[in-house]
Amino acid sequence: MDMKMSNTPVKKSRFRVLRWLLMGGLTLVASVGVFAYLIVDTFTAPFVDEVGKPVENSIAEERRMVIGGVEQYVLLRGRDRTAPLLVFVHGGPGASETPFLRRYNADLENDFVVVYWDQRGAVHSYSPDLDPATFTIERMTEDLRELVDTLLVEFDQEKVLLVGHSWGTIPALEYTAQHPDKVATYISISQTTNQQESDAEGFEWALSQAKKAGDEEAIATLEALGRPPYTLQQFITQRQHVGRYGGSFKDGSSDFKLASQMIMTDEFSWLDLGAFVKGVRLSGNALWEEQKHYDAESRYTTLDAPIVMMFGRGDRVISPRLGLAYFEMLDAPSKEFIWFENSAHAPLFEEPEKFNDTVRQVARGVGLLR
Repeated sequence: MDMKMSNTPVKKSRFRVLRWLLMGGLTLVASVGVFAYLIVDTFTAPFVDEVGKPVENSIAEERRMVIGGVEQYVLLRGRDRTAPLLVFVHGGPGASETPFLRRYNADLENDFVVVYWDQRGAVHSYSPDLDPATFTIERMTEDLRELVDTLLVEFDQEKVLLVGHSWGTIPALEYTAQHPDKVATYISISQTTNQQESDAEGFEWALSQAKKAGDEEAIATLEALGRPPYTLQQFITQRQHVGRYGGSFKDGSSDFKLASQMIMTDEFSWLDLGAFVKGVRLSGNALWEEQKHYDAESRYTTLDAPIVMMFGRGDRVISPRLGLAYFEMLDAPSKEFIWFENSAHAPLFEEPEKFNDTVRQVARGVGLLR
């Protein structure tokens, strides 16, 4: 009796193997492509019109500028290069905020030439050859002066709209006080006032939140830490606990979430994460002794330029109470205090629409925009 074997199972099995191989190959190619995209050199995309042609007279440039004797990174972006200059002074120290600014505040590029500057030691401006002795508030302020002077000449303008956030409010305030004739308005976000008093408030708040949560480990850590003055490592520990309970970002954003947002911008890559960490460490170690004794009230009671001060209602990194007290005693040609009710330490990222609209309103108020 002849028996015939069916080839169907063999064919199906063979097709399955081929399909798995094909899918595996495509996954590998895609993974390699994504990995390559994430680690390649950064770039900044040009402005294009509705048909994909470059917008005439726009600017989208990454630059390496020698400022204060060292090479520093500056990103310039604006749909119209004749628009007013808006200069961001990021926090940290050493913590470039360009990826977040590009993610949440890029709409401002339609109205301004936005200047994203990595301060000395920060990410693209980081180098292991940098001398820590050059990291002083005075030197960082002078770096800002050199940057602004260069840009005012190049773009044929008389003043900039200056925006400082967190640590960045220290050199920004110093610059505004020393060069008010070059500042159309100083927009201060989470103004550093008295560093030690602010840190004490943050400590007390974090401890109270830990007790409410019944977090015995956090309670033990904070009670052992105590009130300031702090070493840099103690300061970091305090900030970590403030962040744990929503005092940095109201939504409790994790380090992983923030890092993932950073690497998904064109101007930042996976490789830059290493420079970010090294830059924060270098800048923090070099500047902490000076930063922890900073007291804006003893420095300046008068500004000869307009100021707009912004605070997130839930900020526990920098004290809004101290910020408001400083604002009330400060004498300036014009001043305005604005609360961001749904923000903690970063209203420009937590409430970007309100922030962007407010910046435009401020610019209109001083005649930079119509």
